[in-house]
Amino acid sequence: MKNLFAFILVLISYASFSQNALLSGILVKIEGGKEVPVEFAKVLLLNPDSTVFRGTTTDFDGNFKIIGKPGVSLISFRQNGLKEIIMPITLKAGENEPIRVQMEEPMMELGTVQVVAYKKAPSSVAGDDARRREASNSTDGMTKEQMKSTGDATAGDAVSRVPGVSVQGGKYVFVRGLGDRYVKTILNGVEIPGLDPDRNSVQLDIFPTALIDNITVFKTFTPDLSGDFAGGLLDVLIKEYPNEKEINVNIGAGFNTATTFNKDFIGYKGGKLDYLGFDDGTRALKINPFIKTVDPALQNPVTTADTKSFNSTMGFEQRAAMPNHNYGISFGDHKKNIFKSDKDYGYVFALNYRNNNSFNDLTSFGNYFRSQNQNETELETFRVSSGKIATNEVLWTGIFNQSLNINKNNKISLGMFHTQNGISTASNVRENNVEGNQAILIKKNIQYTQRQVSNVNLKGNHTLNNWKINWTLAPTYSKISDPDMRSTVLEEVHAIDASGDSLITYEMNPAVGSQIRRIFRNLDEKSMNSKLNFSYDFKLNDSLKTTLSFGAANVYKKRDFSVYDYFFELKNFNQSSLDPNFYFQDENIWSVNNNSGVYAKGQIVPSNQYVGTQMVSALYVMNDLPITSNLKATYGVRAEKADNTYTGQNNAGTVKYNNQKVLDELDILPSVNLLYKVKSKKEGSKSQTNFRGSFSKTVARPSFREKSIAQIFDPILGRTFNGNIDLLESKIYNADFRWERFFGRTELVSASLFYKKFYNPIEIATYEQAPNEVRPVNAGEAEVYGLELEARKSIGFKKESQQHLNFTVGANYNYIISRIDMTKVMINKGDYIVSEYETRVANKRGDEVVSRYRPMFGQSPYSINAFATFINANNGFSVNVSYNVQGARLAVVGVGIIPDVYEQPFHSLNLKATKSLDKNDKWSLSVRGQNLLNSTQNQFYVAHRAENRIYNSFKQGVTVTATISYKIK
Repeated sequence: MKNLFAFILVLISYASFSQNALLSGILVKIEGGKEVPVEFAKVLLLNPDSTVFRGTTTDFDGNFKIIGKPGVSLISFRQNGLKEIIMPITLKAGENEPIRVQMEEPMMELGTVQVVAYKKAPSSVAGDDARRREASNSTDGMTKEQMKSTGDATAGDAVSRVPGVSVQGGKYVFVRGLGDRYVKTILNGVEIPGLDPDRNSVQLDIFPTALIDNITVFKTFTPDLSGDFAGGLLDVLIKEYPNEKEINVNIGAGFNTATTFNKDFIGYKGGKLDYLGFDDGTRALKINPFIKTVDPALQNPVTTADTKSFNSTMGFEQRAAMPNHNYGISFGDHKKNIFKSDKDYGYVFALNYRNNNSFNDLTSFGNYFRSQNQNETELETFRVSSGKIATNEVLWTGIFNQSLNINKNNKISLGMFHTQNGISTASNVRENNVEGNQAILIKKNIQYTQRQVSNVNLKGNHTLNNWKINWTLAPTYSKISDPDMRSTVLEEVHAIDASGDSLITYEMNPAVGSQIRRIFRNLDEKSMNSKLNFSYDFKLNDSLKTTLSFGAANVYKKRDFSVYDYFFELKNFNQSSLDPNFYFQDENIWSVNNNSGVYAKGQIVPSNQYVGTQMVSALYVMNDLPITSNLKATYGVRAEKADNTYTGQNNAGTVKYNNQKVLDELDILPSVNLLYKVKSKKEGSKSQTNFRGSFSKTVARPSFREKSIAQIFDPILGRTFNGNIDLLESKIYNADFRWERFFGRTELVSASLFYKKFYNPIEIATYEQAPNEVRPVNAGEAEVYGLELEARKSIGFKKESQQHLNFTVGANYNYIISRIDMTKVMINKGDYIVSEYETRVANKRGDEVVSRYRPMFGQSPYSINAFATFINANNGFSVNVSYNVQGARLAVVGVGIIPDVYEQPFHSLNLKATKSLDKNDKWSLSVRGQNLLNSTQNQFYVAHRAENRIYNSFKQGVTVTATISYKIK
């Protein structure tokens, strides 16, 4: 009877519930430019007479659940200091689709009531516009919605469409014409190391857009941000868990006109795990690098064993390149009321993989200089090279994010991120050395680069009355390895045989640079990022809410860098072959028995081994102060203490550093951001005009590699980077003014003016005596100022049959002027020091007028972005066309007789079309075309009245990629 009674109660309960409707959702607002939850707000279902039928409150994350009756009802959202929202809603029996509602501050006019309701995700254009509209500082960004419409594959592709932003090589960001050292990239609010030791910033191509909710570009500084940026700070926000169960799968393949199925493509046999971005040990150094190899003159069989321990593959093979391919899967869920309590748990797991080939059949490199005869304007040739470079790149990225809402006041989140990148490169280059040791060299290289970053992000959010506390602990490990870079260089010798015919032979001649060389390079970096922030909300004169924020942060990094260099010499061995594998055949390796052949000669270069540490500790205080209902000031100060240590020595051993402090700076960084808002007086209008002003001080610090005495050689380009231990950090003073108007319907127009003053900016310069070597230098003083314009317009369709059509166009234009005072840039000429201005005057040509000023390194004088998007929701079709170009920018600063190198404009035209394949939008097909103008990436030597000469030239071809996707909700 008890069981029967219980069963009847269950049936009654089920029947009762089936006649009810369950509604859930999230309540949010825009605060400080970011979307934040509205906590403990009242959520009320109203009867037709506006009396309360049922009520609840939102939790710590703004989530709510409420049970009502099926049919049309009114729902009210109330919170002190925010406008009440009353909106109709149609409920159905059972569980309804979750909704998202955004609340706003009260209008200026008392007594008016404005009803606003959003179902936009924070990754939508509308959501991002709302964030930008209320942000304390000037920001721009790209949302998931925009990235999906343009078909951008990586964050690097996506951010290139942001006003004032250009991207070099799809990886490195320039903001307002400033290079990567002045741009900082963070992941979910915390700093992570980059994958490239040559750069200060993180490579954006490691972040697939499939994993990103949005990218925010901060263009003005506030004290709660890291102080080491001047151009911009990019915050890449990885998506958190969805509101409901969701699974996404996609598969794609791509064709490149210069690469795919090209029979001239070259590659070599690597390891079994290359397709996963790992070297399986095939390329590992199998002898102790600190034990010098034994000279064959000692007749020791160890010499043979050491030489045979190296992988015998030195050459490449010709084979057709297969199509590019990519795969992705993600799934997530949100579990409510777990453990039979009010705790909620959400998670998302995502894995993305791509495998791309690229081939440059007409790659060119060059080194040129001005003639000693100052009446001669044309450049003279030092060295020219041309040939083939082929790469196979594997990149996969995985994330696992999870969050636990312990209760309404406490939330803990754990995020894990890993990216793995493997690049296999083969090159066949013919080099003509015109000056010095004149020779024609055939250079055959194979190289593998393995890069990885692993990051764990543990953070907590807590609320106690008017206090908010958040903290973060984020350890990161990164590794960059170039195991066994193999180079075979032979001299091409032209002669006439006895019959008078031309004879070409290939010989090993060390006197002209002919050699066999293998390099093992390794970089390990560990870092720990920790942050603790407090904020307190209170009202001034019982009316306007103000927020006082303060906190501390600490970033610790340790980098261990090493290079082991091996040359292979010939003993009593006169044979030669154009096939690099010939020299590592067993019968051609030196042994005691034959006393002839190839043997390894180890060379440890002391300057290529170093250990560096960096500790940056910070304290800040900031006040978000509404002076009136229209005018708000965000002001404060940040103090950063930076300490770098260095362990290393020069090649001669005469200069040694043992954990010596080489950077010791305390920077006080003040900031003021003003925002004046003019909201539309028209009832129901979302239009708003903002006037912004910002003044701040920031810094830019040299990288580990730059502030060192390391000498790093690139065997493919034949160029060497030299560190500068005396490099100083840069101090930057910033001013920014912006007018912006938001029209609603994702429409806006804005105009910005900015000015920056640099002291000790860091640039990359050549050596006058060695044009194939570069080093970082401080360049005295510099100024950057310019104009940014942006517009976005949605064009509607009024006909009833076209009500689901949408057409949006947008463009942004940036004009930038930069100036460096060359009279304050000092150049060491050996016995004396002169200014850069003096060296240019001393080497001017004829009627050339040498200005006191030149552009900054890496600065583009202009950039243009434009796009058009058409969406037909009736049949699930969308198409986007986008265009990007930036003006010629100074890539290498010339010295003396060495002219400047400028990177030329690259006209990038891209198109993406997407079509839903079923009525439920589960299946979709997209086709994307990149570089439709078939543009070439060029860097040229540029000099007065001289023909431009090639420094680098790469032709990347047109790429067409088709992707099919499947989505389950």
